[in-house]
Parts: sequence; C-alpha cells; structure tokens
Amino acid sequence: MFSNFNIRAKVLLQPLVLFQIIDAYERRPKDAKQITNCFTVLHKEQPDIGHIDLDLAYVTDILELNMLTYPQERVLGWFSTGKSVSRSATLLYEYYTRECGERQPLHLLVDATLKTQRLLPRLYCAVEIGVPGGTKGLMFSMLPLEMTSGNPEMVALRSMEKQSLHSATKQMGRILPELVQVVEATKDMQQRLELVLRYINDVLARKRKPDNLVGRTLHDALSSVPVVDSENFRLMFNAHLRDMLMAITLSMMIKTQLEISEKLSSMHEH
Repeated sequence: MFSNFNIRAKVLLQPLVLFQIIDAYERRPKDAKQITNCFTVLHKEQPDIGHIDLDLAYVTDILELNMLTYPQERVLGWFSTGKSVSRSATLLYEYYTRECGERQPLHLLVDATLKTQRLLPRLYCAVEIGVPGGTKGLMFSMLPLEMTSGNPEMVALRSMEKQSLHSATKQMGRILPELVQVVEATKDMQQRLELVLRYINDVLARKRKPDNLVGRTLHDALSSVPVVDSENFRLMFNAHLRDMLMAITLSMMIKTQLEISEKLSSMHEH
C-alpha cells in the first residue's frame, strides 16, 4: 500500500479545488474546526477519545452523484483547513484508505484564514514508520504540488484579477462579452509574441546570452502548433468567428424575447 506511490511525484492542482475549499470553509458551522471533504461532509471530532463521527450516508449519496456527473474521476483523498496536519489525519487516513481502493490517499492542507494573504496549499502522503515487529505509526510527508489550469479557468482567473484591482468603493465591473475577451486575448498573445521575437533577435544579434531552457521551451511550443498555411488559417478563424457572432446574436434575441414576455405577463396581471 505504501510502495505504490512515489513521494517525489508531482501532483497538478486545479484552481477550482481551492475555490471549493474556500467556499466550504466560509459555510462551515461556527463550532467546526476542520473540513474533511470537498463536498463538506458533516462530522464531529472527539479529540479526547481519538474518534471522528462522519455522516457516512451523506458521503455515500453525494459520492454517487459526483460519480454520475464525473465518471472519469476517482477519490484521491481528503482536504482540511489549517496550518499543520492535525491529529485527526490518522483517523481520516484509515477511512480514505478504504475509499481510495488500491491508491494511497492524499491529504491536501489549505490555510483558508488568509492571514498571510496566501492560501499556501500543501499536499501530503502517509509513510509508515516504526520498528519492525514493534509499534508502528504514520508520518505525513510533503509532496511536490503545482497549480495548473485550462483555458476556461484562465479566463475566470484573469477576470477575477482585473476585478481585484478595483478599489472597494468602485462598482464592480461586469464580465466582458465573448468577442471582447477574444480581442483582449489576441492583444495579450501579440504582446507575448513581440517579447519572444525581441528575445530571439537579441540572441541572434549577440546582444543577449542564449538560455538553453528558454530555447527548449520555445522548441516545444512551436512543435506543438500544427502547421497551417495563412489562407486556411484565415478561413478557419473566420468560420469560428461567424459561429460565435451567430451564438451571441441568438442569445441576445432570446434575452429580448424573455424580457418582452415578462412585460406582457405583468401587463395581463394588472
């Protein structure tokens, strides 16, 4: 059980997980000290006798619903909020060892108080320690953790970053339409390309010393882009742009129709 997980393995973490943890932390009961699952399992800790009461019926039901919605996902472990691994981690490890099957359960720890202005997520796995034939215990060893996100998450994170720059007295801006986001993303890509071209020209002109890491990264990025000539790319881009404009037009028409229907209903009531 303890040999099937490499403690040097890198784990990728989606930002949505941290938002779910913060949401669960803010909605916790006032007398609760720890959250034991991402979908907020009702529980009660009894540290005096080293026992935790879990609402197993709720856990089973919510887990089945999650598996129906996301059949490709599996239980990897549990999370808790705090600055250090609590004494309850050993008891929770025993439960999630059964839930994770052949996989070793992982423990994600997040400081949701934000006193340091950072979440500081840390990931642990349990390692068995002790004398052979004698008393044994568990030690939680930290694993490398890296934040990762896809295109939808990047759009949301950039929008939140822009909103955070507004002062508290100013009105929060609305989410930009899809076409405006495409324009902003294109401008950002153009700025990045100009930065890359400036670096390449400086290296070719021997104004800057080449960096092997940057060179390998540029090679991997260029190799991952499919080779498409300019005419086919223009046709493909215009086709997607027309589809997006049509979707925006249809959504605006539906919104207008709903507003008209609502006003007509209110007129009939009066």
